[in-house]
Parts: sequence; C-alpha cells; structure tokens
Amino acid sequence: MRPARPTARPAGPTDNNTASVPPEKSMPRPSLLFVTRSAFWRPGNGDAMRTVALVRELAAVADLTVFYPGPMDEAAMRDARALGAPFRIACGDTDRPDPRRVSDAVRALCRRFSPRAVILSRLRFDFLRDAIPRGPRLVMDTHDLMSDRSASLQREGWRVQKPFGFEEEVARLARYDLVLLIQPDDHARVAARLGERAMCVSHPVVLPVQPVRPASRVLGFAASRWVANVHALDWMLRRVWPRLAGQEVFLDVAGYVTRELPAQLPPGVRSRGFVPDLEQLWSGVDVAVNPVRWGSGLKIKNVEALASGLPLVTTTEGARGIADAAGDAFLLADEPDAFAAACLRLLDDLPLRARVASSALGLARRRFSPSACFGPLRDWIAAL
Repeated sequence: MRPARPTARPAGPTDNNTASVPPEKSMPRPSLLFVTRSAFWRPGNGDAMRTVALVRELAAVADLTVFYPGPMDEAAMRDARALGAPFRIACGDTDRPDPRRVSDAVRALCRRFSPRAVILSRLRFDFLRDAIPRGPRLVMDTHDLMSDRSASLQREGWRVQKPFGFEEEVARLARYDLVLLIQPDDHARVAARLGERAMCVSHPVVLPVQPVRPASRVLGFAASRWVANVHALDWMLRRVWPRLAGQEVFLDVAGYVTRELPAQLPPGVRSRGFVPDLEQLWSGVDVAVNPVRWGSGLKIKNVEALASGLPLVTTTEGARGIADAAGDAFLLADEPDAFAAACLRLLDDLPLRARVASSALGLARRRFSPSACFGPLRDWIAAL
C-alpha cells in the first residue's frame, strides 16, 4: 500500500485568482489548514452541508488548505471544484488511513503552508494535536457535542464503542485555543467552562421564500439515513400518520431517508428520493415536519425550512438551539396526538400558517444569516 502522503490539487480558482476579493481586502490573508473526514462535495446530510458552509467561509477570508485523509477520485475533485471557492485540497490514498500516516500528512502540510491556525473537524481528530508544530492556533469545530450524541444513542439502546461524558469532552476541548459550537445551548454549556475560547458559529442558510398556498396541504420531511432520522420517519408513519389519514393531507419525504420507506407506501405518503437542489427541496411544501426523537446538535433541515419561510412542526429534540422561538416561529409537539394536531392547525388555519411562516423567516434572517453565523469567526481570523 502506498504511503498516505497528501496529493495537493486545486479545487476551485487557482492561487493567483483574486478577482473575487475586493481591493480593500487584497492584503495577504492568513493561511489556514482545515482537516475533515466529511465528504463535503457530496450533499445529502447535515454534516456535509455544515462543512461546505464552513469551507466557503474560510476560503473567503483566508488562504485555505483542506485535508481529507481518504482518497478522492477525479469525480470528487470535480465536485469539489464546483463549490466555486478558492481553496487547495489535499487527500490521502486509502479509505482507512491509520493515525500515524494521517499525522505524517498533517506535519507535511504544516511545513509546506505554515498555517496560522489548524482547524480540526470533530474530536475524532484530537490525536492530531501532537502532529501540529508550535505556532499555529488550534481550533476544534465540534459540529455537536459527542457526549450528547453518545448519551442519546445509549438511551435508545444502541451500543457505543467509546462512550464518554461531558466532563471528559470539556477536558479535551480545553486544550484548544478556540472551540466552535453550532448552536447556543451547546455554546452556553461549554462557555461556562472555557469562557471566550468557546464561540457559537451556527449554520447559515439563505433560500427562496416559499409562498403560502391556501388550497394546498402538503407536509414535507427531508433527512439523511442517520439512524435518528430513520427512527423519526418510522415514528411519523406508525404513530402520527394514522391520525392524519382521511384529512386530505399529503406527506412528501425527501433525501436518502427515503431508502428506508416501506415498499408499499401508506395512502398520501409520497417519496421524492434524493433532491440535490436545495432550493427545489422545499418547493411544493406547505408545512415542514421534523419528528426527530433523539440526537444532538443543530438540526440543519429545520434551519433550511425556517429560511424557506415554512411553518414547522418539530419535537423538543428538533428544537435544540431554537427552543425559545417555539409557539411563534414553529410549533412544538412530542406526542403523536399533539404532533398530528399541530400539523392540522397549520394546514386548516391559513392566517396562523401565514403568521408562523413570517416568524420563521424572521428567525432565520436574524440568527442564520451568514453575517450572524460567521461574523465572530471572521473577526477572530482577521486578528491572526
């Protein structure tokens, strides 16, 4: 097997292409190295969407190199270039690179590009701290709290290989110069221990606003095949949908979670499959639903629905990070009867649907615009 030395290839405009940089920002930009295991060039899950947004933002304000430890074929490189952001990408040559080889690759990239900061995506890369030379700031992008995810899986009876609690997670995060949290609840808990080294960097979404359609009654659920989403779909079909049957309601299911739909769909349930165009994903939906029962972090699909100006029905778990807007920008329900009733309220009461849709859009524009989400991180990078 060949050594997992990175192959640096351009993904987007070349280094000399500065046409997109305004003159006042044409001064030398800090060099950043971002290490991720997310196949961000393939959409379809919240992890990829989050990573794409972060890569684009970092590339806009810094000289960015992205290291993906696995292999990337020409199609993957082409898809990465299609993101349109000016960054380099380096990759390995094996699907299962061992930590030593990944560490060697990161050392080589640090020698070559002298980054002012190294950003690691998720604590799975915590072992790389020893491979990074003195000098660069160390940044951990958490996506979500692994202790929350571990506890959630264990509550549902799933076996977790290396479970650890919040105290252990904070102890690991405390070794970084900056820790990025995706939603305010997680940020508040970590900031109570780490102070200003914890930064809330949420997920920005800007989408076309969907119209309020008086004569339409379509619920929309979009999700990946992550086990919590599969569980949510099963709960929706078994516990909620029978309470909506006969109400002239349709349920459109989109995303890779559709692969878990039964062969014989219940009447009124329709599969859209994977919809690659995010703008088209929410087109034709009147009320978004996310019946997720457990998990962690921020629910990206909820943010997309809010940014589309769609009224939303979700659960306490789905409302992580936005719970203070329940009853205004979305409706919250945890039991099957209440969930079905909330859906019918929004479908039957057109003025209520319009008010919640307007509040949803307002919430998205206040909290999930690019400036609201990435402003503090831009300032931190500028200070480098």
